[in-house]
Amino acid sequence: MKQQEALHRLQLMVRLRDHDVQRLETELVAKRRLQERYRRNIERMGELCGQSGASAATASPALALNCAGYKGALLQLMASQQQDLNLAEADAAVSQHALATATLRREALAQVRDDAAAQLAGERARREQKHSDDFAGQNWWRGRGTV
Repeated sequence: MKQQEALHRLQLMVRLRDHDVQRLETELVAKRRLQERYRRNIERMGELCGQSGASAATASPALALNCAGYKGALLQLMASQQQDLNLAEADAAVSQHALATATLRREALAQVRDDAAAQLAGERARREQKHSDDFAGQNWWRGRGTV
């Protein structure tokens, strides 16, 4: 009975590890989405910088100054977004490592659980075989005495 309880505890621990792995997977997916959002923002700001071109410089000096300020602000924002993207990528790498570690722990625990279950099944089969052998021996002795 103690082995059965130990197996039950191992199954519970594997389920808890499963939840950890699922939580880390969800967290990593969210971080990947954030990275993609930063990339799209940077790409779009690059397009906006390219669209605010030299045509404003020929119109008037005030418009050229305004365009330069706009481009400068966009470039600063792009740099900020790039820095945020780099931080998000580093954070995702840490999460990826944590996910790999949690997956390995879960798999190791599942292997221990499977080994314990196989051992318990083997012992159960041996007990059943012994019981069957004992029963067959008794029948043989009974049959031998009546002949």
